[in-house]
Amino acid sequence: MVRAGTVEAGGGRIAYREAGDRSLPALVLLHGLGGGAAMWRRQYASLAGRFRVIGWDMPGYGGSDPLSGTPEPAEYAGALAALLDRLGVDRVFLVGQSVAALIAAAFARSRPDRTNRVVLAHPLFGFGALAPGEREEAVAERTGAFLRLGPRGLAEDRAPRLLAPGAPAALVAEVTDTMAAARAEGYLPAVEMMRGADLAAEAAGVAAPAHVIAGAEDKLAPPERCRGLAESLPGAGFTVIDGAGHYAALERPDAFDSALAAAFGR
Repeated sequence: MVRAGTVEAGGGRIAYREAGDRSLPALVLLHGLGGGAAMWRRQYASLAGRFRVIGWDMPGYGGSDPLSGTPEPAEYAGALAALLDRLGVDRVFLVGQSVAALIAAAFARSRPDRTNRVVLAHPLFGFGALAPGEREEAVAERTGAFLRLGPRGLAEDRAPRLLAPGAPAALVAEVTDTMAAARAEGYLPAVEMMRGADLAAEAAGVAAPAHVIAGAEDKLAPPERCRGLAESLPGAGFTVIDGAGHYAALERPDAFDSALAAAFGR
C-alpha cells in the first residue's frame, strides 16, 4: 500500500509517497522536470518487499512548496536531507532521474555518510559546461517553451518524443498528464538550476558506488553520453535498457528494476 504525506522540512512543505516496511533499507526516487512522486507507482508496487521506497514531489511540484531564490543542486539536496530527517531516515539508496541526477549527485557528494549507492537514470548534465552564449540559449529555449505553450501544451508537444517509438497510447497519455501537472514555481527554478550545473563535475566528487542507466531510444540523454559519464566514474556500472526512451521506469519497469537490483547488489 502506498502512503502519502506532507511534512514541514527545509523551510516549507514537502509532499512525498512511500511504500514498504519502515524497517527496510530506504530507497529514494527523485523525479525530473516532467515528473512527480506519483510517477514511481510501478516501483512502489514492485520494490516494497525489499525497500522502504520513498518518492518526493520536488520543491515547487505537486504538494511541495518551492524553494526561495534561485536554488542550485545543493539547495535541493538540502531540502531532501530535511525531508529524510523528518522521516527518520539516515542512509539511503538514491535514484536521480533526468534533471534530478544533479540533485542526487549533489546529495551523495555532500553527504557521503548518508549515501549507500547512487543511480543516475537518464541523466541531464546541466548547462554549466557550455559556452556562455550556448548556456543562455539553452535556458531560454526551455523556459520560453514552458511560458509560450503552458504546461499542458508543452506536455502534449514533448511527451511523445520522450518515449521510445511505438509507445502505447495509454503510456503516452500517462506521461503527458504527469508532465502537464508541472507548475511554473517548480519547473522554471529547476531549469534555472541547470544554468550553472555540470553533472560530470558534480558526480566526480561522489564517493558512493555509482551506476548509470540509459534508455536505448533516449534522445534527451543519449546512451553514448551516459556511457561516457559511467566510464568517468571509478568502478561505476552502466546499463542500457532496450525499448526505452527517457522514462524507463515507466516504459520498461521490469528492466529498470533489474538494473536497480544490479546497481544495489541485489
